[in-house]
Amino acid sequence: MDDVERDFNAEIGRRVRAARARAKLTQELLARKAGLTRGSITNIESGTQAPPPYRLVRLASALEVKPADLLPGLQEPGHEDELPGYLADTVASLTSVVERRARDGQV
Repeated sequence: MDDVERDFNAEIGRRVRAARARAKLTQELLARKAGLTRGSITNIESGTQAPPPYRLVRLASALEVKPADLLPGLQEPGHEDELPGYLADTVASLTSVVERRARDGQV
């Protein structure tokens, strides 16, 4: 894992932790709501585990936020260009899914 990927994962973790604190949820309760384990929540929040897009969407739903709120590249213009190709592709793919669901009234 390179520094850009590590920083990206750590920022997702910070955003999940902050959203969880705002929602006044424990890691255990968030895990249950998102269909994950408390260990996964701990790892995601610490930045040691990068959630795949479907898990990120589940977390966002459980936290009652938009998936984009948990992704640093979507809110910081130009940041996507700094990501490794496969992370940039993941961000773009997730953005596409969220935009399509928003148009269809599913988000």
